[in-house]
Amino acid sequence: MFMSLVLSFLALLLLRTNGHNIPERYTPPQAHCIDYVVPVTVTSDDYQWVGPRWTDNFGLTEFVTTVVTRPAASFPPPFGNPVASTALYEISATFCTPKKGSPKAKTVLLATHGLAFSRSYWNSPYKPEKYNFVQAATDAGYSVFFYDRLGTGSSTKSVFIAQPIGRSYETSDKLMIYRISGYVNQISIQISILAVLTKNIRAGQFTGETGVPSSVVFVGHSFGSFISNALVAAQPSIADGIVMTGYSLNGNNTQIILEASRVAAIQNRKKFGEFDPGYVTTADVYSTVSDFFKAPDYERDVAVFAESSKAPYGIAELISISPPFFPPLNASLFGGPAL
Repeated sequence: MFMSLVLSFLALLLLRTNGHNIPERYTPPQAHCIDYVVPVTVTSDDYQWVGPRWTDNFGLTEFVTTVVTRPAASFPPPFGNPVASTALYEISATFCTPKKGSPKAKTVLLATHGLAFSRSYWNSPYKPEKYNFVQAATDAGYSVFFYDRLGTGSSTKSVFIAQPIGRSYETSDKLMIYRISGYVNQISIQISILAVLTKNIRAGQFTGETGVPSSVVFVGHSFGSFISNALVAAQPSIADGIVMTGYSLNGNNTQIILEASRVAAIQNRKKFGEFDPGYVTTADVYSTVSDFFKAPDYERDVAVFAESSKAPYGIAELISISPPFFPPLNASLFGGPAL
């Protein structure tokens, strides 16, 4: 049953497709959902960007070409040594639980999304009876906590600095506030955020009337699977189970995504103009297909919609899951079920 829920999600990344009158906000009819803004203070060891910074797609293309071809073994990597940093972030999240009482409602599925999209693809308003993961999970009796990773959706904006290390910021009356850069945002920060969210959920915070869960199961897609895997490798008891989808440890995957990337703010100034050039996104619908779909197992209208609904991702996020930078992923000490 649970695997069928995951497969129903994978059939579609995100749907609010053109030509359909689809609401901006959707709540599964048999679920009760609450939105939260969750403050999280995290400390992480973050690689410092020492590579070139670009202002346009020519500069990005030159960087990508050089990185993927490595003209010499001595070619310097874009990351320098990691440095410990601490910051307070505000993470936007939603918790949904079945309206009807269910013993399985105390099992919380903690869903982490991948690159190029926000949390909304877990709760698709398009044909939800077929493609909505949250609806399928809550109909089956489970609760779901899903959130916008830092840098996407509603978790993109201001960050309050505890220890500003290697980052630019501007001073306000009470706090130092800065917008996290695409050259800074990386998997180490995302892992630390997931760890804090998990501990909050285990304590019964941000779970509405469900309270303290009996178990927490990580559900990841793509980059979200990397994050989930890395966290259970570092803290094997933090989750009771893990589901990893759209996931491969083949480093060539990041090369394919890199080669199809464009500067997000240049590609769509109206939607992405607030992001620095370190945030990139897919070049067009065909690169979206190359990254996320494979014929004949997708609908073209879905691919067109996914392209129209994409989000930026930090170049440092992608580089940080490329060899040799990705975190330890050996989770052999994790004793829970894994898919």
